[in-house]
Amino acid sequence: MIKKYLYLFFISFFAIQVMAQENSEKIIKGKIEVEGASSEGVHVLNLVNEKSTVSDSKGDFSILAKEDDLLVFSAIHLEYARKSISKKEFEAGFVSIKLQEKITELEEVVVTEYTKINAKDLGIIDYTPKKYTPAERKLYTATSGGGILPIDPILNWISGRTKMLKKEILVEKREFLLEKLDDFYDGDFFNNTLKIPELYVDGFKYYVVEDTDLAKALNQKNKTRSTFLLSKLAADFNEFLKDEN
Repeated sequence: MIKKYLYLFFISFFAIQVMAQENSEKIIKGKIEVEGASSEGVHVLNLVNEKSTVSDSKGDFSILAKEDDLLVFSAIHLEYARKSISKKEFEAGFVSIKLQEKITELEEVVVTEYTKINAKDLGIIDYTPKKYTPAERKLYTATSGGGILPIDPILNWISGRTKMLKKEILVEKREFLLEKLDDFYDGDFFNNTLKIPELYVDGFKYYVVEDTDLAKALNQKNKTRSTFLLSKLAADFNEFLKDEN
């Protein structure tokens, strides 16, 4: 009898351990691909555990997650996307996703060509400037820097620093917008008015601050328009959650 109980105990213990391992989180590596645009600086958010990260210059990222967790991807220049981690992806510890670049329609611009006007005719200089071919101009810039300093070596030196600063600026802007949201609205607004499940409120905030119209309204401290836009975004967000469930 004792052996039977011990056997059942070990079987139950083993089953519990297996279930715990299946439901445990681990670091998942990912790859973001964007055709014709940069995959750097994409914000990746796990809506379940609210962990987030940002992709590097190659579109790579790492995030804590488990099977069936929902990841959302957002960036100012890309379309919003979401992805649920499958069992196969969780076991492999790797996910990949292709994102689409946002298409911004611009108003038509009419350009009038004035071929006979130059700096001398406008009175900017009192001599006829030397004309360079593209190759000559590159050589002149690289060797003389236009008579001041070689510009290209300096630009090459600071390019890495510039990329890092641009990334920091994007993160800073996102944080400012999140602070403005918290100043305008409390938790009850998101839960009761917008009907966002409490578990996904933080994820919703990260989602909406990527909307350019809402960002503009928040920066202008226009609460009426911000509330209107949030209502529309909440409807879309809740629809996403419904599709996943």
